[in-house]
Amino acid sequence: MDTAAIKLVQSKLKDMGHYSGRIDGDRGPKTHAAVKKGIPQIGGTPPSNWKRLSGKRQTLVFLQLYCHACDVNAGTIDGFWGPQTAWAADALAEKLQNGFIHAWRDVEPIEANPHQFPKQSQMTNFYGPHGTPGGRSPDLVSVPCPWPLKIAWNKAQRRSGFRVHRKVADSLGEVVERVHDHYGLKEIERLGFDLFGGDYNPRKMRGGSSWSTHSWGIAIDFDPERNRLKWGRGRASFAHPDCADFWEIWERQGWTSLGRVKNFDWMHVQAARLG
Repeated sequence: MDTAAIKLVQSKLKDMGHYSGRIDGDRGPKTHAAVKKGIPQIGGTPPSNWKRLSGKRQTLVFLQLYCHACDVNAGTIDGFWGPQTAWAADALAEKLQNGFIHAWRDVEPIEANPHQFPKQSQMTNFYGPHGTPGGRSPDLVSVPCPWPLKIAWNKAQRRSGFRVHRKVADSLGEVVERVHDHYGLKEIERLGFDLFGGDYNPRKMRGGSSWSTHSWGIAIDFDPERNRLKWGRGRASFAHPDCADFWEIWERQGWTSLGRVKNFDWMHVQAARLG
């Protein structure tokens, strides 16, 4: 049983009024005492001998009952930490955080590339040189967005569109029109597609020495606050099933979502293949 799972137990016991103090993931006497009070109240049917089990197994019984009470299948209520209970603990944490459990399968992006976008290693050959700080690429053009864009870090500020390389302009225009037609403004705002996080920006990759795809004007970020760089499917809002059509619209035009392909940086989409 890991620290994160113990914190789930402590948080629930605190909500029930049986545990006080810091949620620290320490399965100590205070947690055990709270678990004994919580098991009869959490719902479900514990093992008939649960009162004679060790503190560790009682804590796991409580966790398993908690999972089942939230419609997360933790398997048999036996107080053992096996693969099913380990999965259920992670799934419960995801459900409490996001309101859903992601279908943990390999994401299979659509393998379309109608505009023949290059691999990242071939970007200069295809797009020309990247931009430099303080300069302006002659290949930049503006593409209007059919819905209002809010600057993610200053939502009172608006943008009407994107600054991108001319070779991606037509495909981007097609993408945003299709997204708008498919979702409509209300859903676009609910899901965060209206929160602009960046486009052309001549800079190095964060933590690296290579130039970012943003330096060519071929990448766009959305809603960075809820889709942080290192967040995976368990936390990123754009991993929600409601966003699947959004990503497929991009992919049909040859754009690549790092979230869909690598399960990080879900805010980011680029007109360059990995490799």
